[in-house]
Amino acid sequence: MTITNEQIVLAESQVMADTEDGGGRMSGNVVEEGAVNNTMPDVSRLDRVYGRVNMRKGFLSVRSPNQDTLLGAHTIALRNPADPRVGVTLFQTGSHTDRRDAARDRIESYVVKATEANFWLWGDQLEGQRGISALQRTDAIPPETGEVYALSEGSTEQYVRVTEVEVATQSFTIQVGNDFRDFDLQTLQISLANQLETDFTGSDPRPTGKEAGAAAILTTQVADAARYYGAKKLSVSAAPGDLTAQLESVYNNLVPSAQSETALVDRNGGPGRIPVVPASASTISVDADDVNLDGENYAVYYTGRAIVPGSLVVSGSNGNYADDGGKLEHTGGSNYVVESIVDYAEGVVRIRYDLSSRRNAPITLTFIPGAAFSQQSYTASQEVTLQTRSLTWVFQPRPIPAPGTLIVEYRALGRWATLRDLGDGRLSGDGTGQIDYSTGTINITMAALPDVGTEIIYSWGDDQSFDIQDGTSDAPINAVELRITDTY
Repeated sequence: MTITNEQIVLAESQVMADTEDGGGRMSGNVVEEGAVNNTMPDVSRLDRVYGRVNMRKGFLSVRSPNQDTLLGAHTIALRNPADPRVGVTLFQTGSHTDRRDAARDRIESYVVKATEANFWLWGDQLEGQRGISALQRTDAIPPETGEVYALSEGSTEQYVRVTEVEVATQSFTIQVGNDFRDFDLQTLQISLANQLETDFTGSDPRPTGKEAGAAAILTTQVADAARYYGAKKLSVSAAPGDLTAQLESVYNNLVPSAQSETALVDRNGGPGRIPVVPASASTISVDADDVNLDGENYAVYYTGRAIVPGSLVVSGSNGNYADDGGKLEHTGGSNYVVESIVDYAEGVVRIRYDLSSRRNAPITLTFIPGAAFSQQSYTASQEVTLQTRSLTWVFQPRPIPAPGTLIVEYRALGRWATLRDLGDGRLSGDGTGQIDYSTGTINITMAALPDVGTEIIYSWGDDQSFDIQDGTSDAPINAVELRITDTY
């Protein structure tokens, strides 16, 4: 005997409804072939406007009276619905007993949390908002339309998708003791595809980032927890024996979403940092003690000059430290430093001690004074092809990048990844790498394989296109002569 087509059926699950307990085990009911609404409900007018995801779990079953083996079993979506606003997709979870909530988690697990984003919430964000306000440093890259981020505060977590970003630069003022100091941050007005489901705590403007206890914004990366199958029409007729086929589109509808595009105009190309070049061949020293704490319990030291990367040395009763890529590394004596941040261009050193009272101890900051030179970034790129795709890349830009200015960007699984020069020849971020400042050679190892058809983008500043004049020579005085003729 053989297995006939009529004996291969689609069996219903226990609950054929869009409820949390939908799905479950296989039931004895068979889906009636060709009947209207045999699995899905009608599409309402509201569903056509706002969108909806209907999921039904079915089981392929062989109802034959013999024990013959079914060979070459498979399932396909043969054609698309006539309604262009309706899409049909098949996927499997590998479980005979799971429910709709588990299947929904598989869909939502397309992205998972990764590292903390380079921007933070500006002020408290309230339940029901369809957008958030955020801040970031002026040299940071704003989020892009379509990116997904995770807002996390304690046990509360929500994934949000960016639909539009408005970027501006604003000056803020912070009180340090009896003085007031100005600093600039980029302000972000981010529109979301979904509204906030709860309140999230934000931060006041701070030059060092978000305040302790504020909600974190985490980037996400593609996880591909499920594979989806559908049907698409051919754009060009195919013949038997063809190894490739051309389709109208490889995309299909999965969940309701919206996307918009935002043009960025009148902005400098490239996100390169400002180079800091030596203004003197000799070091200078600044003594400090009893400094103020900022909102994150950092003791803030102002040198009054830009700091040449790699030249800073801190000494005193709190221990001896040296600059190590924007942070202080302990070199001798006591070690009370928990965390540190060095801002070369602004000449600001922030130190968090194990006890806040240690800010009262006198310390000496010795460094080579520098000058921050604002310039348009140099940019270059390397194409990623099927033949050149690899984790390790080598590049030699011209002119040679100045220390601390190089930024390397690449796309992996559709998302941008970034490596930054720490100022001592090391590259850190989404991968590792080194740069030789004498030859300019860059050697990077990426955290993930770059996408084929994209490019690896390098942006940097240089310190060879200008000269620093010290105070030993007189600056020329420019004179402008105006001649006025007699008029009658």
